[in-house]
Amino acid sequence: MPDDLRDYRLRIDMTFPPEAKVYADELQEVLTRLYKYAVRINEGADNEEVGYIWLERCGHRLGLPCTTIKKVEI
Repeated sequence: MPDDLRDYRLRIDMTFPPEAKVYADELQEVLTRLYKYAVRINEGADNEEVGYIWLERCGHRLGLPCTTIKKVEI
């Protein structure tokens, strides 16, 4: 398949400290507005790939698990 027909995949996994929560919220809002342009790979097939946008509270620095606040399926 020619390179110009391939999809672009964006993967982001960032952790923000509590004092920068506003930036995490803003980034999540922007991505949620843009998700309408994203596609599912092999939609309806057994190997379908679905994208997600997660906003979580991460407790890893404290030895705690993550807690999902919001999850948007693409």
